[in-house]
Amino acid sequence: MASESVLEEHRIVVGLDYGTTYSGSAHGDTSQKSLENIKTIRRWPGKERRDEDKCPSDIAYAADGIYRWGYLIQPGQARLTWAKLDLDEDNFYENQEALPEDYVDLQDPFAETPAPAPTEDEFPMAEGMRHNPLNKSPVDVVADYLTALYDVIMANLRKSKGENLINRMAIDWVMTVPAVWSEKAQALTKEAASRAGIGQREKDRLFLLSEPEAAAVYAISDLYHRDNRLRNNPDMLKVGDTFVLCDAGGGTVDLISYRVGQLQPSLGLSEVAVGSGAKCGSTFIDRNFLKLVRKRIGEDRFNLLCKKQDGMVLNKMISEFEGVKRSFGPSNLPGSINYLPMHGFANDSAAGIVEGQFEVTHDDLKECFDPIMDQIIGLIQGQINAVCDTGSIPKYVFLVGGFGESDYLLNRVAAHKFDKSGQIQIINPDDAWSAVSRGAVLRGLEGSLVTNRRCRRNYGTRINTTFDPTIHHEEDAFYSTDTGMKMARNQVSWIVEKGADTDSNTRFKLKCGTTFQKGEKLRRGATLVASDLDIAPHSYRDKSVHDLCFLMADLSMVPESEFDAVNINGQACLSAEFTIEMAFESAEIKFQLYFKDNCYGQVKTTFH
Repeated sequence: MASESVLEEHRIVVGLDYGTTYSGSAHGDTSQKSLENIKTIRRWPGKERRDEDKCPSDIAYAADGIYRWGYLIQPGQARLTWAKLDLDEDNFYENQEALPEDYVDLQDPFAETPAPAPTEDEFPMAEGMRHNPLNKSPVDVVADYLTALYDVIMANLRKSKGENLINRMAIDWVMTVPAVWSEKAQALTKEAASRAGIGQREKDRLFLLSEPEAAAVYAISDLYHRDNRLRNNPDMLKVGDTFVLCDAGGGTVDLISYRVGQLQPSLGLSEVAVGSGAKCGSTFIDRNFLKLVRKRIGEDRFNLLCKKQDGMVLNKMISEFEGVKRSFGPSNLPGSINYLPMHGFANDSAAGIVEGQFEVTHDDLKECFDPIMDQIIGLIQGQINAVCDTGSIPKYVFLVGGFGESDYLLNRVAAHKFDKSGQIQIINPDDAWSAVSRGAVLRGLEGSLVTNRRCRRNYGTRINTTFDPTIHHEEDAFYSTDTGMKMARNQVSWIVEKGADTDSNTRFKLKCGTTFQKGEKLRRGATLVASDLDIAPHSYRDKSVHDLCFLMADLSMVPESEFDAVNINGQACLSAEFTIEMAFESAEIKFQLYFKDNCYGQVKTTFH
């Protein structure tokens, strides 16, 4: 995206932050690249009286297929929440394209691929919140929501710039995804966006950008460009300083650490350590609350609560809890009590049900919050340790995202004494909730401000190699029919190792060779595998190693005269050596096919 973002013409850039709980969008154009000229959408269908930076990511389906979304959903109406997280669940396979019938894996055509274990639905009982009467797939659901969001964004652009101009002008869409997103989830996100029409007009383009990178670009740019007097403040970041960015959202919490490479003439950052994160956003406080309610009132009444009035009672309760959750902080004194609507249930003081309301004490809220706080602090600690291991102590922790505006989270992090660094100053920038979408626009306008990134996992391929009894297991041994040598299958050759420096100008190469018969259209594939371990294992049988995607190299358009003639067992055949090049961008991997120094385009990718 670095080279592609150097815009040769006047273009509009739209930042799109599709979140687990709320979604937002901002836009700017290449004629005015300053922060002040980046505008966020603040008027949403169904929300007429109050401006908001974001709109709920909920969608509500009727039996006839018609759906409402965002603020248009009636209070208490059954809905599908947290749909974004479904894109990264291993139990959804119906959207994955089947491998081609003539699939031949170059590494090991006889290896068996273990079937992934199904994942259990964490909240099958909360039907009112996970209402999917049409049994739509995650990609279908997200595409439906993004279609509605796309229409609103385009309507806003036409209103502010004029329909004729919008119809003529190209738009770059920069869509953000969690840094912890799997490659499959990245691909599914892009597929859903494309189905919604995003980036599909002539000359329009669609890019993916990691959420913490977008937030970091905004946070630092905002810090320096809103008030130039801050540049001489000794407490401000200087070239060579490091900082940690924590993007706490509804579903995920992403962390990334940067070193400031330059401040003038433009911002330049480089990743200091491998980023980290987890699914521990604010929705998991909601889940803890549901567990608390179920524990307090018992299984039978909880099941009734989930079903009562088609989930309306539960949804009203969760809606009210959202306000309690946002306001929870130091101002809430021990002993304070909040009351949430729970209509239709008899009084039960032991269960906390009083006059159609459910009591939530200060200690109850701490029970919902603290496990998530501990997890987030642990993630921040891990990033700080990684930075300190490079010989630098982070100067700040920037806390952004919707959940990042929580006073309780802010105070817990600010009061914590981190190992190796002690207490670190926490900065919660202005407009922290919209930092991701604004940063995505800046990224699209100015090009990549991150000069290098750290690879988050190991990538490689299965290979057969000469057997070594000190390394290999006998069960992997076989004898080559060509050479008679003892070989070992189910081994891995790592192309990129975790922590390696990557940027969009660096290419990592997977070299492949094959033979084929004359008259055969050359299509060959390789399975890319991955491991998250800090030190990559040699064996494909290691539990950390998993199949990531199947790469199909199609050289069928190359004339036979370009290939080398070989003789195999007395039969005239052809041979080819080609290369699949990997380029790492902020939130996706690009694969290109090369044969004899000629590029034959993108490699078809099928994720497992």
